[in-house]
Amino acid sequence: MKSFKHHEMVRERSVSGQTSTLVNLTFANRADDNSPSPGGEGRGEGGLVFVSHSRSKPGAFSLIELMVAVSLMTFIVLGLVVMFGQVQRAFRSSLTQTDVLEAGRIQTDMMVRELSQIAPSGRPFTTNFFTELSPLFNQPMTQGLPGTTYQGQPGTQDQRTNLIQRFFFLSQANLDWNAVGYQVIPDYVNAGVGTLYRFSANHSGNNSTNLSGEFLNAPLTNLNRISDGVVHLRLRAFATNGYPIAWDGNRTNGVFRTNAFDTGTLRVQNTAAYSRPGVPDAVDCYFMSNALPAYLELEVGILEQQVFERFKAIGNLNPQAQRRYLSNHVASVHIFRQRIPVRTVDFSAYQ
Repeated sequence: MKSFKHHEMVRERSVSGQTSTLVNLTFANRADDNSPSPGGEGRGEGGLVFVSHSRSKPGAFSLIELMVAVSLMTFIVLGLVVMFGQVQRAFRSSLTQTDVLEAGRIQTDMMVRELSQIAPSGRPFTTNFFTELSPLFNQPMTQGLPGTTYQGQPGTQDQRTNLIQRFFFLSQANLDWNAVGYQVIPDYVNAGVGTLYRFSANHSGNNSTNLSGEFLNAPLTNLNRISDGVVHLRLRAFATNGYPIAWDGNRTNGVFRTNAFDTGTLRVQNTAAYSRPGVPDAVDCYFMSNALPAYLELEVGILEQQVFERFKAIGNLNPQAQRRYLSNHVASVHIFRQRIPVRTVDFSAYQ
């Protein structure tokens, strides 16, 4: 006889409700009642055989597995957040340095272009050029250089001295005399940092004698604001042989060395030079009549904007804290230096 099978899915649950099983019941009608029952299961009437196959249902995640997964995801997210913060800080720092470098180059190029056009007036008692320590910064600020030692002494640092000078010069365009001056004005005296301002005036013909006085007495409203965060502004004058103009301690005229062995000096006519006690390599120089320096060396130090804003946030009620803050941020100062040849120099003033 032909046999047939019928499958039926029966779900059984225990009384407690904690276990679920699937039972496959196979019904087989066999012609031979003496045939062995599959799987050793029971036999029903009429040769009907019941065959059961049970299989357990897969369980859900346990609490420990969930906690481990959440912990791993937390560590991954924290790592991504830290990496994103570092990348963001590096990006902001690069933008800040780019802005400072761009502003410093523009500012330096402008001053270099104007200084290269300096000209002598040829008139007695008329100042063609002068550079002097600013009275608003008569106490230079020093900044320690990390990783260095002073003369090999442990626990010390080499220090960089920031000077802020003001300078003035004349230039000629046809029959007109143009006067330009630069100075840094702080919030208070000896603040260590300030804002750079530019003075300009124009006189015609012989009316150029008192232009330097106009610069020194000019109110703030007559000055043009250039940039903030200037901590170093220095302009040094050099003679025709490349040695700096100095003061010999006896005469008022500026002098310069004649050789590398410092065996003698020569005077520069129509000049005056004075040294500043306690300020290294700071010489106030004044050139009149036909005298001009042969070379100029310009140095500009600009503080990063975010450091300058934090300096301002400290407030001028605590100037010592502000100066200490600046002294500890030497790496945030960007120095721009350039030497400028003066093409209109009169060599007879150096003989």
